[in-house]
Amino acid sequence: MEEKNRNLNLIIRTSMMDSKQHPASYRDPAGFIFEFENKFYRQVNQLYAAQYEFFKTSGLYDLLLKEKKILAHTEIDKNFTDTATWYKTLLPEQLGFISYPYEWCFGQWKDAALLTLNILKISIEHQMILKDATPFNIQFTGNKPVFIDTLSFEKYDASKPWVAYRQFIECFIAPLLLAKYTAPDFLKIFQLYPDGIPLAALTKLLPFKSRFNLNVLLHIFLPTAISTQKKSTVNKNILFTKKQLLNIIHNLELFVRSIKLTPHTTSWNNYYQETVLSNAYVAEKKSIIKEWMQQLPIETVLDLGTNTGLFAEMTAAEGKFTIAVDGDIACIDKLYKASSEKKIRNLLALSADITNPSPAIGWNNSERTALLQRIKTDLCMALALVHHLSISKHIEFDQMAATFSDLSTWLIIEFVPKTDEKVLLLLKDREDIFLNYNEASFIDSFQKKFILLKRQVLENTGRVLFLMKRK
Repeated sequence: MEEKNRNLNLIIRTSMMDSKQHPASYRDPAGFIFEFENKFYRQVNQLYAAQYEFFKTSGLYDLLLKEKKILAHTEIDKNFTDTATWYKTLLPEQLGFISYPYEWCFGQWKDAALLTLNILKISIEHQMILKDATPFNIQFTGNKPVFIDTLSFEKYDASKPWVAYRQFIECFIAPLLLAKYTAPDFLKIFQLYPDGIPLAALTKLLPFKSRFNLNVLLHIFLPTAISTQKKSTVNKNILFTKKQLLNIIHNLELFVRSIKLTPHTTSWNNYYQETVLSNAYVAEKKSIIKEWMQQLPIETVLDLGTNTGLFAEMTAAEGKFTIAVDGDIACIDKLYKASSEKKIRNLLALSADITNPSPAIGWNNSERTALLQRIKTDLCMALALVHHLSISKHIEFDQMAATFSDLSTWLIIEFVPKTDEKVLLLLKDREDIFLNYNEASFIDSFQKKFILLKRQVLENTGRVLFLMKRK
């Protein structure tokens, strides 16, 4: 079977004509994603034809689509790839942005896990089951998770256990537990283990007190102990029933819901609340940005260093698809929950450090694209960010200008002077070696990459907003 799959993939790769197969879509012989004329398509191969037709005729696809749990697609009777293995072409609803699990906050991980289990349960009622359980099957359309892998479903055999159970534990439960028992930033460990965190490694990372949690003991420590036994001591012929599987799914749902973070705060978590910067400052800043933004031909916005998303929510409310990015995962979690409660559909919150963004990883460094290669928006906002980059991270103004110019056509950026309370706080316990940290040097550097269009001093703060356009 492995040899057959390798040959199948070889045929696919060598016979594609004007289309371009996505570098992350090569593992599943059932089909693959390809790009054609700037649109992404999914090819269904003949190997998966029967499963796909059952998926459609069983009513499973229609129900998941009605409940907005799966990405919609249109069937196209055309073999774009000119391959002998072709059965059908699907044109999925095109996503505005592709994120990866190691860029999600805790709330996004939980919602993705619960969506996977919910789809699994619905599938079983339609005589199908998920053959895999990876968070890479999930994307976020704003603050709502949606399942994107149409080829993950196969006919259900009621006598067999869920083949993807361990994958679910290692891919979903493991990161959530590490976030709970260690720190939220441990969610990013998935970048090192994109196929799931091995249970043997997980048991060494979890603290001893985690063993007193019955679910952790049941799903983590006991399976790990059993897997270390000699194969002859494990009975592989145990019969499984549908009721047993549904009980396990129900238990996993309760388990995921029970995993909660310890209250976590950082110095900047309540930036606009716990500060001498007045409500008048925030209102004035919002007013200026809104006025400038309405004059620009933009549809998409990137808010770098969004904190808890005060201004990202504003741009989203103006109808702009907004990607809000911050390195503080607690801030992003707060924003994700708030946007979900407010039902802000066109705001995507991501946890990423702009000074250490997600790199390109996977086979040939092309399976998962680097964050800064994926982010291309009309407008970039860098509000109350420059002083952090310059003083905390030692990033030069020239470097900032070069990076921001790669991200967007338009730039709204805030310069915070050295006399500002927040800058003085950053300089409190370090030597002031930042001799070029001044507005003149800032302008000089950014004018190498941008045309300076507007400058507005914010009253009572000395802070300055700039509107710029990339040269």
